[in-house]
Amino acid sequence: MSSPIAAIDTDVLLTVNLIRTGRAITRQQLARMTGMSRNTISSLINTAIDAGLIAPDGSAPSTGGRAPATWRFRQEAGLVLAVGVHTSTLRLAVTDLAGQPVERRTLDWPITRGPEATLTRAAEELQDMTRRHEPPVWAAGVSLPGPINQETGRPSSPPIMPGWDDFDVVGTLEPALGVPVATGNDVNIMLLGYASTLPDQGRRESANILYLQVGTGIGVGIMSNGHLHLGAAGAAGDIGHVQVSGTDSVICRCGRTGCLEAVAGGWALLRDAHRAAVEGLSPHLKECLDRRGELTVEDIVTGVNAGDTECVTLMVRSATAVGDALAMVVSFFNPGRVVLAGPMPQGCPMFLDVIRRIVYERALSLATTDLEILPADSGLDDELRGCALLAVNSVFTAATA
Repeated sequence: MSSPIAAIDTDVLLTVNLIRTGRAITRQQLARMTGMSRNTISSLINTAIDAGLIAPDGSAPSTGGRAPATWRFRQEAGLVLAVGVHTSTLRLAVTDLAGQPVERRTLDWPITRGPEATLTRAAEELQDMTRRHEPPVWAAGVSLPGPINQETGRPSSPPIMPGWDDFDVVGTLEPALGVPVATGNDVNIMLLGYASTLPDQGRRESANILYLQVGTGIGVGIMSNGHLHLGAAGAAGDIGHVQVSGTDSVICRCGRTGCLEAVAGGWALLRDAHRAAVEGLSPHLKECLDRRGELTVEDIVTGVNAGDTECVTLMVRSATAVGDALAMVVSFFNPGRVVLAGPMPQGCPMFLDVIRRIVYERALSLATTDLEILPADSGLDDELRGCALLAVNSVFTAATA
């Protein structure tokens, strides 16, 4: 599938991408980064301006003499389509080239309907959404809640995605949407989106971040010195299926026993919450179940914040298991920041307090000296932004290869 910038000269695109990523925004910086002469850089800049890809953006501080002109990437020059596949919802967005949403939709859509029905519906909705917007669509990014084969972009034995194993997501969506498509694991995409919000390029380049998603499942995105670490096969950070001591009798959806996800994940919390509601151990959960016929993790969060004893017990059990696993990862990786996303860490301060206490107690002291453990502002916003950035990054990578 061709890119909307495929016909543009490679050197022009290299220059534009340096400006887009903030690595070089003046002629001097561009010449230093590329090894090209300033006259050549000036010519490339003029071509990029004519193509509508960059625009003047004031000037940088002077280091003696005339202040150098700066340039910005025109993120408004195109659109990106973002698809977030979740266990019970399908989140769609049209964004600009920096991942800022232009339009969003959320559909009630169980992942068990399978890949063909899900991707067909996503394509239909996105086509309808783009009709109201003028800029051209450059690409699409898809976030999937399972391991992704980095060479093929296909799900690889995803435990919570029945029927999706080895399904050709890219080959299905590209003809339907008419643009290049990139896929990624959800938590890695969230981390990519989160890192783009850091205040300056210097902090992004040196960032060592763990992004922990505690949702239906549990996974960690790893950023080392500003780069996503995916591992040899793309499975880095899949801690949801490490074994938790003393839980051998708990069966996980992956078929193994004692997995972290089976003890502390959202579906495990709901399993135990349903039992507590049915057995009358939690008046709050029983009332929620009687009223709606089902429970959500948000119901547990509400119960914790209201002081429901059983909800607090469920929360502490989950946070303790997650904290134990996280302490080991922190000692191993030594991040500067840990970001926690999901209904429980974002909505329940006590959940974060338990995790912080365990990590600071059990991880190597040197690894926690300057460690920040923070809740995400919005993991779902990080995901949509990350989808767009993954797609645009892929377009530039392919066009400049």
